[in-house]
Amino acid sequence: MSGYSLLNQTKVLKLLEINKILTSSLDIETVLRNLVEAAEELIEVSDTVILYLYDSDDNALKIADGVGVNIDVMKNIRFKPGESLTGKVFSDKESQLFAHEEEIQKSMSSMSEENYQYYFEGVYRRKIRSAFCVPLLYKKKCLGVLVVDNFENDGIFTYDDMKVIEVIADQSAIAIENSNLYQILKKKNDQLEHSLEIHKKFTQVILDGGGINQITSVLSNIINSRVEFKNQIEDDQKLYPIARRNEILGYLQLEKDYSELSSLEKVAVEHASTAMALELVKINALYEKELHFREEIFNQILEGVPSSELNQILEHMNWKTEWDMACMVIQGRNGPLWETSQIKDKEWFIRSIESISHSICDHCLVFTRAFQTVLIIPIVKSESVVARIANTIDNQWGYLKDMIYGIGRKVPISQLNLSYREALNAIQYGKSVQHKKVIEYSRLGLERLLHKLDRSSLTYFVEDKMGKLLHQYPELFETLGNFIETNKNHKLTAERMHIHPNTLYHRLKKIEQILDISLSHESDWIDLVVAYKICVEYHNK
Repeated sequence: MSGYSLLNQTKVLKLLEINKILTSSLDIETVLRNLVEAAEELIEVSDTVILYLYDSDDNALKIADGVGVNIDVMKNIRFKPGESLTGKVFSDKESQLFAHEEEIQKSMSSMSEENYQYYFEGVYRRKIRSAFCVPLLYKKKCLGVLVVDNFENDGIFTYDDMKVIEVIADQSAIAIENSNLYQILKKKNDQLEHSLEIHKKFTQVILDGGGINQITSVLSNIINSRVEFKNQIEDDQKLYPIARRNEILGYLQLEKDYSELSSLEKVAVEHASTAMALELVKINALYEKELHFREEIFNQILEGVPSSELNQILEHMNWKTEWDMACMVIQGRNGPLWETSQIKDKEWFIRSIESISHSICDHCLVFTRAFQTVLIIPIVKSESVVARIANTIDNQWGYLKDMIYGIGRKVPISQLNLSYREALNAIQYGKSVQHKKVIEYSRLGLERLLHKLDRSSLTYFVEDKMGKLLHQYPELFETLGNFIETNKNHKLTAERMHIHPNTLYHRLKKIEQILDISLSHESDWIDLVVAYKICVEYHNK
């Protein structure tokens, strides 16, 4: 005969009532309390009912509710699957009735010592007379175990008692799963609402033009900790990247790691990062506009403007009419100075150049033309200011970028186009020689003319004037080179080469014979000096 046929009418009605109660609430604590109270009410012999739920994170069964026990103590229990009566029923997913003390003690023998201490204290140091355990199953998944104990009553549990509890356990499993699903949906809905609120806050900051400081302030208030904006990575800092596509625009410096934040705090950081990216893109666009405006000022000066307009430009730039100006052009030796697909790379570089130049000369004008960086430097006191700026820039950026600095002569403002052209010519010369980075046009001699000639013409000239020495007599070529560099100083040449003056004399005579020239003849000497200079500057490189 089935368990259901043995239920009297009162219990049937009670089960129907309990079923309504279990499904009447989506609050998990209410569902669990109703389950425990129903089990206690239906089983007359029971004096203790304990509900354990499985925690997948800890892989353990933990007490969720109970009557007749000290719940605060029982909360320390962590039953592993298969441990004691409870863990075995959880693993087997089948109800079990324990009618005798010996059977109970045997099944409880697998309980860990720590769990047993908490359990014994939690049941007020009593011994179980009889018990049964029922799994809470939902779609073949065990959510937990309901344990009904008898410590003090004379009666014993029956299979009919266990069947009654199985009925409410099945309903409870559905109610618990529904409650869990409801809580998950509620949590997601709450997070969505909070996320929308956070989004509105940062959107309002952007619309109000609050800027970077306001964004970090709003984020700081939301996550209740200090937040700062950083342009680049620094050691031992907890940073969250501000990204635009594949480009990092900067970082939010947090007081704790992003992984340690709550889900809501993470949402706030992500929204702040997006708002910050929009703000940085806006700042970059405004800066590009400012650079374009500066270039337009420069173009007007180059093209020549009426004196009234020139005076307006000078007033805007805080320049004085009597000042001389020098133009510096910075260019990459083998490529652009910045990554063209990344908006911040150019901005960081140009802002750095501005900072350096203004620290040395207040009134410098810095802008870009294509892939060149152009500096217009007022010569107020000393011309050395130009070289100082170039050297300081190279000290900071030279190890990162292979750059050439072309510097034009100082000129009146009205002749600035001349200094600019000279700076460009110096750049072209610098690209033809690998060993020079800072080229001042005023210091170039013969190079001013030579770099405008094509390479083949220069090569032919070297071959015609000293090709034989270069290819067949390297020792004589070295001797001639030292003789030219010492400006025909026989004594100094011999000392530099560690040879006897007579040896030098014979070598020079042999050079004259091989090249069919006279070193004392002015035109021959000039030809050799020019050929040697070309060879050193271009041919050998």
